[in-house]
Amino acid sequence: MTRGPGKRLTADALALRRPLRAAVLALNSQYVHSSLAPWCLCAGVPAFSRLNHSASVLEGTVNESLHTVADRVTAAAPQVLGFCCYIWNIKAIKKLLPLLRAALPDCVFVLGGPEVTFCPEEALSALPGADFLISGEGERPFALLLDALAGEGSLEAVPGLCWRQKEAEGFRLSPPHAHAQMPPSPYTPAYFSQLAGRIAYIEASRGCPFACAFCLSGREGLRPQRAPLERVFSELDALAHSGARTIKFVDRTFNVNRNRADAILGYLINKSAAYPPGITFHFEIAGDILAASTLALIASAPPGLFQFEIGLQSMDEATLLRVRRKTDMEKLSKNVRALIATGRAHVHLDLIAGLPGEGLSSFARGFDEAVSLKPHALQLGFLKVIPGSAMREEPENYPLTFEPEAPYTVLSTPWLSESDLNTLRLAERALDKLHNSGRFARTLTWLIRGQGLSPFELFKRLGRVITEKEAGGKALSLDQLTTLTLSHFTALLPGKGDALRDLMLLDRLSSVPSSVLPACLKAPDPRYFEIKRVLAARFPRSPGVTRAMGFLKGQDRVVFCDYQEKNPVTGRFPLQVLNPARLGL
Repeated sequence: MTRGPGKRLTADALALRRPLRAAVLALNSQYVHSSLAPWCLCAGVPAFSRLNHSASVLEGTVNESLHTVADRVTAAAPQVLGFCCYIWNIKAIKKLLPLLRAALPDCVFVLGGPEVTFCPEEALSALPGADFLISGEGERPFALLLDALAGEGSLEAVPGLCWRQKEAEGFRLSPPHAHAQMPPSPYTPAYFSQLAGRIAYIEASRGCPFACAFCLSGREGLRPQRAPLERVFSELDALAHSGARTIKFVDRTFNVNRNRADAILGYLINKSAAYPPGITFHFEIAGDILAASTLALIASAPPGLFQFEIGLQSMDEATLLRVRRKTDMEKLSKNVRALIATGRAHVHLDLIAGLPGEGLSSFARGFDEAVSLKPHALQLGFLKVIPGSAMREEPENYPLTFEPEAPYTVLSTPWLSESDLNTLRLAERALDKLHNSGRFARTLTWLIRGQGLSPFELFKRLGRVITEKEAGGKALSLDQLTTLTLSHFTALLPGKGDALRDLMLLDRLSSVPSSVLPACLKAPDPRYFEIKRVLAARFPRSPGVTRAMGFLKGQDRVVFCDYQEKNPVTGRFPLQVLNPARLGL
């Protein structure tokens, strides 16, 4: 059955022995992620196939040696191998596929996933070693393809299946397949055995009510099929006891159905006492449709049980309308503030730089508005012009320049120059290191509110300094970042150095469980050892608990922290600030 890469299988080659031995390969962006897609495909094989094929999952990461991954796949010796193709792994797959073709000349290679679904001809041309491509949802098509390869059924009857025909005939293309019902549960003993504490994912519904021009999720609209709540509850219970600390819903707009969202949140709240401590459930929600009943439920939840990610995309309604996203920004802002004010859930907001109609100044205004909502994390992402999106397919409406290869990042727009985007990258660098790390919360609040610094200008200035310091290619350590931040803003705010240093000390003590302080935050005091002795006597530590101590310069105070009982929402530890006079010193 030997063949040259890129040639369609002959009729004889289709008559493989049955049952077939199939595998699905997922190259994750990091080890901590455990892709759900290959397990869904394997669960679909016994559900939709008429034959007793075997199907297993093979995993790797894009950070591994491709030769190591190839050896792992070769050792499994599949007769049919599926590739889950995404924006983050398509470059690696393009390099990996020739290695596998050389090692497994008789194996049938099948592409699938969002990265190839809407450009099958282009993908098959770019990956000549692949034999087939499944466009759309693959659970049923993959099972039927295995049947057809074993001589049970025809290729033409497999929905979503694409392949190259004889040279004169071009490509045989099919529209993306969509299931009429939710496919079977992907959770098997094999799934749980490989999870090993990594992030777990769960899918309760498919599709999205929005049709954003930069996204693929809403191409089919919100799908009517949903997993029954009984199945969702059962899966949540199993995942909660799997060893995973974070369980993420992949539903694109979890709260689009308020009653269903409330039922799931309520179930998790009621069951939380029976779940392992420290477990967190993550949801993507739309902020402007967040219902009062949902907020009330969240307010009653144990702190840290929930995380919520809200895609602002932009704070400018006109920009959102350009990308076919209608949002009530006044309602969204109100709901986000109310959600954060509950103090019960970690809230992550997303902004996208490079959207049509938004220039540098308008983006900066929106950035400042987003920071004013006080999210625990704010992601500044850069527009990806992905295959299949309206932005990619309608250049006359979206005149953008972008990288021709994945991840297709925007390079410039009529409203944002390349230089403007580089300026935004400076702000993003500092935002991630200072704000999103959660280690400078008091300091940033004081700089922004107390000193009147614009959040965007603050992060842009510091991002430039950080980038200059890291020009040699070595990232700054936390101590180096702390020293750099203190020196930069001490120079910018004459006479405020001691106040700034004290706030940074409080931030450091409450967020880093270490008794060692960076030199810039140390304040030698002759009473150090006596105060330490008195604290040990009056505030004894629990066995095995680390304690850190420091002195505030702006006032005669000692501050200490015992690293236990971390706030599950903010990730910070409680501090105690004392007047040494109260200690008799």
